[in-house]
Amino acid sequence: MENGQMLRNRSQDLDRELAGVLMKISDTAERAARNLMILRSKRKSKGVNLNERGNVGQIIR
Repeated sequence: MENGQMLRNRSQDLDRELAGVLMKISDTAERAARNLMILRSKRKSKGVNLNERGNVGQIIR
């Protein structure tokens, strides 16, 4: 029976660890989305045409 209890405890520990990782991912995604919205509003206020990308996102070699 000790082995079964150890497995349950380990499973609970892993579940808690996974929940923590998922929360961090969620927080990071939320910050990224917020930053993108801020950037978009700044571009709009400057009159930048969002369809005209120019060098944005291109790799410089």
